[in-house]
Amino acid sequence: MFYGSFRHSVDPKGRVALPAQFRRDLAGAVVAPGAENRLVIRPAQEWQEYEQNFRLTAESSADKRLFMRHLHAGARPVDIDAQGRILLTPEHRSFAQIQDRAVFVGVSNVVEIVGEQVWDAEVLALNPEIFTELGDRIGTRSRAAADRQ
Repeated sequence: MFYGSFRHSVDPKGRVALPAQFRRDLAGAVVAPGAENRLVIRPAQEWQEYEQNFRLTAESSADKRLFMRHLHAGARPVDIDAQGRILLTPEHRSFAQIQDRAVFVGVSNVVEIVGEQVWDAEVLALNPEIFTELGDRIGTRSRAAADRQ
């Protein structure tokens, strides 16, 4: 289970420290482009399950083939060096709008990576009322709790 957000500097070679809390569970993981200009790191088992959902068949649509092509073209193994850093390719940094700082966000079963400016703008826009409304829309609160309000 991954949670929390962590900010780290990216060196000129594209190396960035992986948060210590995540390192043990991300050996053998895969980093790939994700939704909303984020990179997503999936542990090995999670990647296999995710990939199973998108296996190509003779009946696969053109959209599915295009998605799979670009997902796999952008996927890379997560290699953690002796200093606990991973390498973000220039393509990954461009995709996630990462300049000199990256934000790692634990999101349950995956870790997202995004540029610090993008993350800061998103956090600034997400006030308590919007957060509550989003929770209500996706059903995070029980019906009884929602009815009391």
